[in-house]
Order: sequence, then structure tokens, then C-alpha cells
Amino acid sequence: MSVRTFAVVVGLAFLLGGGAILLVMLAVEAPSGSLIPCGNGLGLGFDEPSASAVSPAYVDICADLRHRRLLWGLPVIGLGVLLLLGSLVGARRATRR
Repeated sequence: MSVRTFAVVVGLAFLLGGGAILLVMLAVEAPSGSLIPCGNGLGLGFDEPSASAVSPAYVDICADLRHRRLLWGLPVIGLGVLLLLGSLVGARRATRR
């Protein structure tokens, strides 16, 4: 396997892994045992009125969870994009020789 192919495979794995990190749903467990959905890392699927009906603190907790998920997901996606772009640049340099 060439270095370029390896970079493409690893770059795609990082890109898909980062996307999965951002799209997996988050939830907080209330003291009563029920789960309060917080949406995903992008904020999709979060119903603020229902979370604040249980307790206004859950809105802030969910926002913190989404922020932490973004702090993990975006660098992983960025590394995958850099690897993919690096493999494209390496491919162009190799064909011009």
C-alpha cells in the first residue's frame, strides 16, 4: 500500500469518525431516571422548551455537552480533511515528474 493510499484511507476514517462524533445523539439523565434528549453535537434534535420544562439547568447542561462534542468532533474532521488534501497534493506532484 502506498503512502498516498494510506493517507486517503486514514483521512476518510477520520472524516467519517468525526462526522459520527457530531451526529450521535446526546442525553442527560434526570434525577428521576428519565432521559432528557440534548440533540446531537450540531444541536439538531434539541427541544429547548421540553428541557426547560423539567429544569432550566438542563438547557445549560445540554449546551455544555454539545460544546464538548464539538471540541472533539471538529479537530477530528479537520485532520481527516488535511490528510485527504495532502494525498491530493502528493498525487499531483507525483504525476508532474
